[in-house]
Amino acid sequence: MPRPDSRRPLFLSYLYVPGHQPERIERAYSSEAGAIVLDLEDGVPALQKAYAREVVAQVTSAPTAKPTFVRVNSMATGLCKDDVLAVARVGLDGVRVPKVEHVADVVQIAELLTEAGRPAALHLLLESAFALESAFTLATASPLVEMLGIGESDLRVNLGCDLEGQTMDASRIRVIQASRAADLTSPCQSVYAEVRDPEGLRRSCEHGRSLGFFGRMAIHPAQLPIIHEVYKPTAEEITEAYEICAAAELARERDMSVVVSSKQRLVAPPIVANAKRVLELSRSLGLIEDPS
Repeated sequence: MPRPDSRRPLFLSYLYVPGHQPERIERAYSSEAGAIVLDLEDGVPALQKAYAREVVAQVTSAPTAKPTFVRVNSMATGLCKDDVLAVARVGLDGVRVPKVEHVADVVQIAELLTEAGRPAALHLLLESAFALESAFTLATASPLVEMLGIGESDLRVNLGCDLEGQTMDASRIRVIQASRAADLTSPCQSVYAEVRDPEGLRRSCEHGRSLGFFGRMAIHPAQLPIIHEVYKPTAEEITEAYEICAAAELARERDMSVVVSSKQRLVAPPIVANAKRVLELSRSLGLIEDPS
């Protein structure tokens, strides 16, 4: 289980919505998504970019019903700065920055947000081999950086690999490791493009969870139940975590060097630490009550 991040509640899912489609944006806020990502980049046709920016700026100009992130256009397009300044309002929780490669770009975007009075979180999307090689450096480029992610479609082209192959998995693992090394929250798994393939989505989510991702980006509300089911701790995991923590507390009270669970199994310190993380994560998601 990943370590819950203390700076912000964790979200099981983020739902992407094209910024030029206000009717879909309105429906997204009624969905099961943990957070909404209003898209100004790939989901918006070139001729609709200006309109999308206006729509999204209007949404973020007031408090929103769900945490709201905006995927802006990349620095290379010349649109990024204006995107950031337009949406840096009270309803903005974070900015997802695509095709990031240089620390200077991260610093500039962080400064824009701070100067606008809305120092929102930064999610950096790594979409090239160069970006992967700089993952830790980018992760530590600014205190506003909260999460790393992967733009898998572009990265796949850059690497010349298959989405389901070992090269892509190696890239995913690199981003997970860089995130943990930088003490960032565990990265969120990239979107699954086949909306009409729920079993494929489930298998992909299970694989992503096993690698170390937490939660997933979605492109359709129908994907959300499967994402939530796979990524949230199960009742069995929570029960076992309680039992392990209770055994560890009993061992501590009795000054015992060996922890034995209720199932009469020896429990090593890493197992106790993981059990605590399961409970912390479950509290963060509202699955169990906070004892305080």
